[in-house]
Amino acid sequence: MSRRYISDLACCLGRQAEAVCRRYLSNGRRVGRYWVVGDARNSSGRSMFVRLRGPDFGKGAAGKWAEYVAPWVMLQRRDWALSRRRSTAFAQHNVSAREVS
Repeated sequence: MSRRYISDLACCLGRQAEAVCRRYLSNGRRVGRYWVVGDARNSSGRSMFVRLRGPDFGKGAAGKWAEYVAPWVMLQRRDWALSRRRSTAFAQHNVSAREVS
């Protein structure tokens, strides 16, 4: 596919952003100029925003989307990763200590 074709397709989908959202993100709803849904997997919630109106391309274009992740979710993921890293390091230390004995 050429870049031109992909760009034209993106503009066409952007012009019909609300119809695309109603079809593929049916668990969401329209809130002002945005379609609000849980995520790209069509779960219910209010984390993903799709802009329904705007220019064909550039800043503020229709069809652009953003997903918001709450700061506490990011902290939970960080803490989980750190605890997993610590437990892995602890297990590796114990294995190497047994080998020396």
